[in-house]
Amino acid sequence: MLVATLVVSPLFPKSMSVAIIVIAYAGDLFTSYASSGNSLPTHLYAYGMLAYSTNVIIAAALFTYYVATILLISPPGPGTNPVSMISMYAMVLLLGRALSWSEKTTRKRFEAVQNKNRLQELESRARIADAIHDAVTGDLSAAAFVAQRHVGGVSGSPSAAATGPVSAADAEDWRQINEYILSALTNVHRVIDELNMDATVLPGDADGEALANLLRTTMDDGDRRLRKLGFAITSIRHCAGGKPSASRETAELANNLLREIYANIARHAAPGSKVDLSVMLRPNAIEITQINPMKEGIAGADGHDNELPGGHGLASFKKQLESHQGTLTTSAQDGSWTLFAYIPVTVIDDSPGLFEQVQA
Repeated sequence: MLVATLVVSPLFPKSMSVAIIVIAYAGDLFTSYASSGNSLPTHLYAYGMLAYSTNVIIAAALFTYYVATILLISPPGPGTNPVSMISMYAMVLLLGRALSWSEKTTRKRFEAVQNKNRLQELESRARIADAIHDAVTGDLSAAAFVAQRHVGGVSGSPSAAATGPVSAADAEDWRQINEYILSALTNVHRVIDELNMDATVLPGDADGEALANLLRTTMDDGDRRLRKLGFAITSIRHCAGGKPSASRETAELANNLLREIYANIARHAAPGSKVDLSVMLRPNAIEITQINPMKEGIAGADGHDNELPGGHGLASFKKQLESHQGTLTTSAQDGSWTLFAYIPVTVIDDSPGLFEQVQA
């Protein structure tokens, strides 16, 4: 029994150490010579393992129990020095605690190095994101403006006098070029978002401040990009009765939906049109409303709430919201696109919290 317990003890140090002590003390009940194999070495090993795997209080309790035993309950024989025995047990307990402290110190140092490396990585990613933004998005935005002017330059249109008449075939080519540019611009912005997104989380969000800051940062960044594309964006983030304390999953869902809405505005809204976006924060819900004119090519047919033109991104979010007892409805009527999303907020996770605020 003792050999089997010793073999398994590295896997279960606490329980097996207690078992070793029990076997050592109970050995005499089974065999008359058990004390010769269950004495000092096994006691020292068990005491050292318990001191290593528990805490200072347990180690002190073990030492106090042993001192009381050897001095009061079961004094050693005439040939044994009690001071030497007590010193030996004290050294074993201190060794166990020293190994535990060394392990914790090493772990803390390793975590500190990891945090330092992560900070350096985040700073590097931020510099790369800024470089990509400065090198690419400005030129793409300028190219989109040129394409939109040519699209609007069809003979007879208000902009034809300024840009010169453009044939319908050429206008269609410029419209496709504009689509490609906007798609590339959206993809570049998503790459920048991923570089800027820190996956670490805040320790808690009892007052909903982390969620509010996260959505505010996303809105500020989206507004800036749409204005560069010529849209007259008006976005409002309003708190009605208090900010919701959302879980990490809910915060991620709301933030990703908001980013998808901004990307869809750049792709499908009428160039240079006025866009209204509202984010309402309630104590138990998040409500997002989007209203904007649609491009001429997709504004002809009326849409329905269960049909999501452009389909896949919003359709995926619709399913996700429904799985959270939320709703996502859209309508395309008279050339105007309307979206309403309702995301219920019930409880907040105890761990790990909310997404850290995105740095724009």
